[in-house]
Amino acid sequence: MAKGDKGTDALAGVSLSIREGEILGIAGVSGNGQKELAEVIAGLRKLNQGKIMLDGQESTKMSPASIIEQGLGYIPEDRIHVGTIPSFSIWENLILKDHHKPPFAKGLLLQNQAIMSHSSSQVEKYGIKTPNLETPIGRLSGGNIQRVVLAREITRNPVALVAAYPTRGLDIGATEYLHSQLLEARSNGIGVLLISEDLEELLNVCDNIAVLYEGKIMKVMPVEEADERILGLLMAGIAEDAQLLG
Repeated sequence: MAKGDKGTDALAGVSLSIREGEILGIAGVSGNGQKELAEVIAGLRKLNQGKIMLDGQESTKMSPASIIEQGLGYIPEDRIHVGTIPSFSIWENLILKDHHKPPFAKGLLLQNQAIMSHSSSQVEKYGIKTPNLETPIGRLSGGNIQRVVLAREITRNPVALVAAYPTRGLDIGATEYLHSQLLEARSNGIGVLLISEDLEELLNVCDNIAVLYEGKIMKVMPVEEADERILGLLMAGIAEDAQLLG
């Protein structure tokens, strides 16, 4: 259980598991606990009851930094202000979570050659369009900012990746690219939690889909058993019925 920003219960009775190499989609109308679900997993919101397990270890009371070290990747809903630091350069954002560790740092000193080599390779690999590595990330388009976030999170090779509305506001090309990267992450054994209001997106990318309504899981089903009619009913709070949902 977890409370929302207004102090009311936002999550209640949510029980989910994600396997290695699986994309689990979370469907639901915005405001039904999706934001809170992503934030409690990432350690950004307090869990009042229940527990979260990550890679066999309980992470419920861990700090966000410890959860990152435990193996969580996080693509937040707000890519500009939560996913990045807009005034920081491309290279600073690419190493944001590992700037204090080798090969990017030795003691208190940053290793500029290693940082720039890594950043250049990520810009090329992920097709990030930027004048140079010193460009503040806030000057990039939304699609390129998301590519920076995606590069940083996937390159860390996390155990699990939470992606909250990752294609919101992106054009078709950027959306297709992000989908391809999520599928590649799945093929590399990463468990992905994809939160989206786009049912077509969930049906095309996910292995299983869970429907969240008023902070509760209505149903979890294989994507082969789901369609927009069934998901729409569940998103409206209509519980499973043999005649309606087969």
